[in-house]
Order: sequence, then C-alpha cells, then structure tokens
Amino acid sequence: MSSYEWGLSLGAIGLYLLDSIGWLYSNELIFRCYRGSWTFAESLPLVVRGVRPYLPNPLTPGIPLFKVRWSESDPREQQEDREELERFVRALRPVKFLVNVLLLLLLALPLVLTIYGTDVQLLVLMAAYYGVILVALGLIHARRRQLRLTDRAFVKVCFDALACGPFAVNLLRNVSLQRSLAGNPIAFAGQSFAPAELRRLAAALAARVGDELARAYGQTAREEELEAFRMKLLAMADPPNRPV
Repeated sequence: MSSYEWGLSLGAIGLYLLDSIGWLYSNELIFRCYRGSWTFAESLPLVVRGVRPYLPNPLTPGIPLFKVRWSESDPREQQEDREELERFVRALRPVKFLVNVLLLLLLALPLVLTIYGTDVQLLVLMAAYYGVILVALGLIHARRRQLRLTDRAFVKVCFDALACGPFAVNLLRNVSLQRSLAGNPIAFAGQSFAPAELRRLAAALAARVGDELARAYGQTAREEELEAFRMKLLAMADPPNRPV
C-alpha cells in the first residue's frame, strides 16, 4: 500500500475519531443506555479552555449517549417520561445496526486498499458505504418525531453524514446527544442505575464537588452548599447499611 493509500485510510479513521470527541463542562456527564442498562461516563481529566474531552468507545457507535448536567441545588421538578424514553431508544435500534455496518465498512477500507489499491473494488466499497448512510438517514427522517428531531436538526445530521463520510458512523450518537434527559440526573440515576453503578456515580460526583470546593474558597455560602451536597453524595457512595 502506497503512502497515499495509508494516508487515505488513516485520515478516514482519524476523522471518525475526531468527530467522536465530545466536550463537557465540569458539571456535565454522559449517561449511556445499553441493552436496557444505564451507566455513566466521565470526561478525561485534561481541561482545555474550561471544558474536558470525552471520547466514547470507538467500537460501540450504536450505544445511545445522553448529556446531563448536575447541580448541588437542582430546582427541576420535572421527571423523565420513561415510556417516551423507551420509545426513543427503540426507534434507534435499526440505526444501531446500520452504524455498526458503517464502522465495519470504514475499518475494511485499509484492507481493500492493501489488496486492490484504488481499483474498482474501492468504488464498490464507497458505494456500499454511502448506500448505508442513505438508508440510515431515511430511517431517521421517518422516525424524526419519536426522535425529537426538528427539520433544522435533521438537515444538520444529513449534512454532517454526507459531507464527510466518516462522520456518519456517529449518526446514532449525534441524534441521541440532541435529546437531554428531563429533570434531576441524580434522581434519574437513582431510579435507573444498578446499585453499584449508582455508588460509582455518587463517588465520581463527590470528587467533582471537591474540586468545586477548592475553587470556591472564601465564598462561605457557596462552600456550605457544596459541602452539604458532597456529604450527601458520599452517603450515597457508601451507605452505612450496605452489606460488606
């Protein structure tokens, strides 16, 4: 494989990885839904202009991601409609299959270039790739009401996927990230997360609040509020009646 072909392969995969990176503020987390189970993910510890990068598993583009924001004094009383959320996740299932196919086709690019070079087989691969993209966009358009996609949001999804093919592997993630979860994310986690995952979430948030406390030095009212929230989280992370 020539240097041009290597560059083409690495460039396509690199564009997919670059598009996968999300940027989270210190009070933001990612909730993930996989086979009916909920987990969370934090950003990397690196801080760039006040935000932190988050890179999802590049081999699982079919897992819906939801960005949530926590607060030490969350006033939101609205709760997530679980039936509507389940309908949303179900509507994405065919798209999950298609983005996994896109990932396989993208990873097949170096192999095709190595064996056949820039011959007709490459054109067949590209035609298959864009054919899958069009089918996925058609499904998303047909289910746009269930997916809470406005016409403008759908046009943006289409533009990203068609203007830069590797971005299309993130179709499902891009759709799910546009849908936030209503209400207090900690309350949602209390109802949806397994006990061990809920404790892990509470411990991670307690550490984040500790960082906020360090920055709030001298702001007495703010410090008291944060410390009370941190103690509540620590109690969730290590409940006194938890069996050893």
